Order: sequence, then structure tokens, then C-alpha cells
Amino acid sequence: MYNNDGVSAGEDEVIEPDEVIPPGDDSEAGGTEGGPAVPPYVEMLAWILDDWFRIPLTNKRVGIDGAIGMVPVVGDGAGLVTSAIVIVGAVGQGVSVPTVIRMVGNVLFDSMLGVVPFMGDAFDFAWKSNAKNVRLLKADLADPQRTRRSSLAVMAISVGVVLVLTAATVAAAALGLWLMVRLGEAIF
Repeated sequence: MYNNDGVSAGEDEVIEPDEVIPPGDDSEAGGTEGGPAVPPYVEMLAWILDDWFRIPLTNKRVGIDGAIGMVPVVGDGAGLVTSAIVIVGAVGQGVSVPTVIRMVGNVLFDSMLGVVPFMGDAFDFAWKSNAKNVRLLKADLADPQRTRRSSLAVMAISVGVVLVLTAATVAAAALGLWLMVRLGEAIF
């Protein structure tokens, strides 16, 4: 890996999650020497969807993904399809299955919350699933084992959270049912 000055960085370098890398910047191109690199169309699409415009008087960037989601009925579906192109590009480069699953999770999370009126659109501008997925692609091409391990860890934590939330929901439903039965017995 190389830092912003083009100087080789150590293995422990951390890529900041909010770092914006414009398309065509070879400092984080991913891949090994002579190995696969991120297809230019994938980088360009992710950049347009998530980081195309700079908000005046701030250091924040937004893309058209959030704006696409504001179109009634078809907007969220169109955003999902364009995000799928980034994932298909990653699969074409041979990224590991756990990394692909993590990428799909990023897009599904974005899409699920994106359907909430107004708040979902604001979330679309902030979450930037496509930029996250390009960073995952680059990381997988640069160090597949490390990215695979971190993707497996994220998946395990996600499954744990879903199981805890499911158990809490079932427990709340059972408690509500029990209370309604007791209330019905007390009244009748």
C-alpha cells in the first residue's frame, strides 16, 4: 500500500472509512503487482454514486445515490441495481466469498434503511455503501487473507446482533401475549 504521498506504507496502515479516493488515483489501486486491479468503471460508478459533489463550505462529499432514492417507487430499486454493478465487478476480480457477502450486506443495509421516507434518503447520502465496497475490493485485492478474516468477523458480529434482536423480539411478544392473557382472565 502507498500513502497519499506515494510512499510505501507499513502493513499496519489503516484506511480511514471516510477517506475519499477519486477514481483513477493509483495510490490505492489494489491488486498485487501484475495481479488484478479495480476495474475503472467500478471506481467511477462508486464515486458518482457516493462522492461526486462537494457540499459548499464543508469538506463533505455526496453522490447521486441519495437523490436517486428520492424518486418514488423506482428510486430505491435503481440504487440497488447500480450498487449491484459494483459487487459484480468485485466478483469478476475474484474477491473472497466473505468479502462479497459483506459487500452485499452493505448494500442491503443501505437499501433497507433507504426506503424510510426522508430519513432513509439522508442515510443514503451518509452511508456510502458503494465507496465502502470499493475500499473492501481494494483491500481484498491487496491482502485477501486479512480482508477475509475481517469480513468473517463482521459477519459473525452481524449474525450475533440479529440473533439477539430476534430473541428480544420473541421475548417481548411472549411477554405481551402473557400480559394480554392475564388481563383477559382478570377482566372476565
